[in-house]
Amino acid sequence: MLLPENESLLWADAPRVNRCEEAGAGGMAGPEAVAVPVVFGLIFVLGVLGNSLVMVVIGRARSVRGGVRRTGNPTNIFILNLAVADLSFLLLCVPFQATIYSLPQWVFGAFLCRFGHYFSTVSMLVSVFTLTAMSVDRYVAVVLSTRSPGVRSRSNALVCVCVIWCVCVCVSVPVAQHHVLTNHPQAPNSTFCWEQWSGAHRQIYKVSLIVLGYVLPLMLISCCYSKVLFHLHKKMKNMSKKSERSKRKAV
Repeated sequence: MLLPENESLLWADAPRVNRCEEAGAGGMAGPEAVAVPVVFGLIFVLGVLGNSLVMVVIGRARSVRGGVRRTGNPTNIFILNLAVADLSFLLLCVPFQATIYSLPQWVFGAFLCRFGHYFSTVSMLVSVFTLTAMSVDRYVAVVLSTRSPGVRSRSNALVCVCVIWCVCVCVSVPVAQHHVLTNHPQAPNSTFCWEQWSGAHRQIYKVSLIVLGYVLPLMLISCCYSKVLFHLHKKMKNMSKKSERSKRKAV
């Protein structure tokens, strides 16, 4: 849809979704109206199947010690949480995001307009923070192995998962608050799901979300795995030196 100049700032960065085509184009939908739903459909099927299998495998994984059946370890809890977050996103967000590329307007109402974008942010942050927690868990297990039994407990992992979900649910609230149903002067009878922010709040929130959900987790993950690799490399060198000394003693 061609936009008037006085509306260009509001709609310039809007994705090509929920927009009407010009009558001069013959009312024909673009190739994305078919390609995007097909791709989203493949992602949906493969994602649901893969994450469901992960949940089934972890649910059946049991370790028997002293005749007592135990239910998983911290690593499995984090993996299960990651699968739950991904599966929830696929079931609650992907179908609606796929249809807006092939429909001329948003047809799912105000609640799903807010909830779809809100929960997509929640699931994204949950996945990122869970991956970060897994890297810290690996660091404790490998580098701090002497103290890991007291830290890497099932209860601590469950508490960490609960904290992750609470933080993500609270941080994502502004996304739900600022997504509304609106229209455009050239399509007054059509409804679009779009975000409306006042002043510089949108930029502040976006920058904060990038720092909190990308920059800081990336730095922490890189730091943890770098220390793990350095620790393993140092351990291998020590084992090699001991092996050489053993050979010399044998000679």
